Amino acid sequence: MKKRDILLVIMLLCCVSFCACNNGRERTEIVSDSEAKEDITEESTETDRIAKGYDLLVSDSERKEAEDDCKEKMELIAELYKNADKGYASNVIIADEIIDQMVEKLKSIGCSVTVTALYSDMENYKELEDFLNASIAGRSGSAVCYEIHSDGGVGRYKYIYDGKDMYILSAKAAWSDDDKPVITYISYTRIKEWKFTDKGWFCYELCVPEYPEVTEIVDGSCMVRVKPITEKNREMSEKCVLGLAYQGNNLLCSDWDIDRMESLDYNGLYEYLYAMKYQEQFPSENYPDGIPKDEFESLIMEYLPVTAEEIESYAVFDEEKQTWC
Repeated sequence: MKKRDILLVIMLLCCVSFCACNNGRERTEIVSDSEAKEDITEESTETDRIAKGYDLLVSDSERKEAEDDCKEKMELIAELYKNADKGYASNVIIADEIIDQMVEKLKSIGCSVTVTALYSDMENYKELEDFLNASIAGRSGSAVCYEIHSDGGVGRYKYIYDGKDMYILSAKAAWSDDDKPVITYISYTRIKEWKFTDKGWFCYELCVPEYPEVTEIVDGSCMVRVKPITEKNREMSEKCVLGLAYQGNNLLCSDWDIDRMESLDYNGLYEYLYAMKYQEQFPSENYPDGIPKDEFESLIMEYLPVTAEEIESYAVFDEEKQTWC
């Protein structure tokens, strides 16, 4: 009887051990399946990112390089920033002469550097120029340029060409309240298309979110002045281009002439011509119902060889209110 009891106990222990081992295997299999699904999801997300071209993953080494480099350049101009008159506004604007001194600091160590001001030349531009020409020839490589911002911060832009696609690794450093450099932004994006013009413009369009992912248009177009602009061209551009620019109207980016005036966006152009004539921004709040017919047509005809009848056939007109939209 005693032996039978002992055998029963042994058998019971074996069953318990077997069940425990089996449950352990099941739990291990469940965890493994979960991890596998997570890996697949991560791979799928990264594949989507690569296809879309924006919000690409930044490697640890590239991130560290960008952060360290930005902080190093900020340290070079730290004394200039600390001694600059920053005023009392929350948005700090550094005087142009101080910005110029910051540029000289980076220029002195061989950096390709520019500023956000219009018609500014890039110092030490040859590195970027050589990189772009090499990219046109199909040779892979990279180049870094810097931009001093009006608040005294530094933008770092590393352009990378892999023999097929162009990418940009962008980083921005700003100053904290206690005048310490902090990294505020790092991104890695594929450039959808690009061109380096004979006149020295590096024009490119970034991959950006598109409909239906976003409902508003995201503008990914950029222009970087690489080669210095001549003084004559600068004067002519300030006189003829600055007031109009290339956004909000299509006067300077459409194929038109005196015999083909229908392609112009007259409604979009009006506020820019208004600003050119009166040297002030168009007060749209004063025209909630649109611009009166005579007022609109007279300004357009003052600048362009077009008649009132032609304007009526080309632009958007509210017949009921007799105003231009």
